[in-house]
Amino acid sequence: MSRFLYYFIFLTMFSNIIASVPKILLFESKSGAIPSMIAAVIIGTILVYIIVKLFNSFPGKNLPEMLKAHTPKWFAYPVLFYLFLCWFCAGLITLITYVFLIITFFAPETSIVITTFAFVLVISFGVLMKSRSMLYMAEIVLVLFVPLIFFLLIKFYVNPKLDWDYIKISMMHVNHVPSYWAFGASLYIFVGISDLVIFNKLFTKKHKMGWKQILIIGATGAVVLFTTFFVPIGYNGVEQIANLTFPWLSTSDSIRMKYGPIERVIFIFILSFLGIAFVSLLLHWHVALKLLESIFEFKRLQWKGKMLAPYIFVIIFGVISLVLTRNLTQYQLFSLSNYFYGSLPIFFTVLIFSLVLVKRRAKL
Repeated sequence: MSRFLYYFIFLTMFSNIIASVPKILLFESKSGAIPSMIAAVIIGTILVYIIVKLFNSFPGKNLPEMLKAHTPKWFAYPVLFYLFLCWFCAGLITLITYVFLIITFFAPETSIVITTFAFVLVISFGVLMKSRSMLYMAEIVLVLFVPLIFFLLIKFYVNPKLDWDYIKISMMHVNHVPSYWAFGASLYIFVGISDLVIFNKLFTKKHKMGWKQILIIGATGAVVLFTTFFVPIGYNGVEQIANLTFPWLSTSDSIRMKYGPIERVIFIFILSFLGIAFVSLLLHWHVALKLLESIFEFKRLQWKGKMLAPYIFVIIFGVISLVLTRNLTQYQLFSLSNYFYGSLPIFFTVLIFSLVLVKRRAKL
């Protein structure tokens, strides 16, 4: 399997740690979060296997090309627009979460509009890059930040402040009925493989997907979810954890590096995950942009031979981000994130159904 497919999956897995996923899981810690995570790891790994296998039938083609060639317009365009909305919302939630995070911990006196505008400006240049350049950028960011993230996670596990008794108490809730919302949030860590809807065009050879690859993805997902859920509980206790807005940031602020150049781990923690989440956001919005371009083809909108439509779409992305960031509260963002993660089973169903339909019509 191409290393870039692992990048798609691992970027989303790592970036979820300080997004809304831990908050939702910890909110459901006494009502089915643990069985939901177990179910999500099993089902998510199966979904990754199915999606890779289906795309293997169409090497060198993206989903818009496949849908337009093998399905009627009344089916292809609504599906593409629905998928665009999902990717756009995934990026939007990440962006707003990070803006709130920066405003809360780094720059409380800075205007939220200025902070959002700075994010949108940098992201806009990244989103407009070529798809192949996006892959190489993802590789560079992973190589730079993943070793640092591993170092930080080891510090979390070996620190004496981690109370395993809290974790054992939380494990006693394993016998609850799985929570749908916790299941949706857990399933999000596997959504990165869906970036193939656009990036499959760059892969002209079939991906090998055997037991080794399945075990790597499933085991990594299980470790990420275990860490995401249990480490904040181990530091903050079972009773108080659901009340924290950013549970992982409160956890990271309880650790110091005695001999490090920066004593408070929280600063290194935020910067490391900011780098990972930034690339994850770029991938989400790059896919959203390409899907939108495949639906609305404004061929006459040109200036000096350059298509203007992508620039107009990116400006619209930025305006929506500014308006929502200005008006949403953290509670409303949490509710919207909850609904988005809850819609992921529908998202995977639509994607897989579309791929199966295309494969049948192409008679492969």
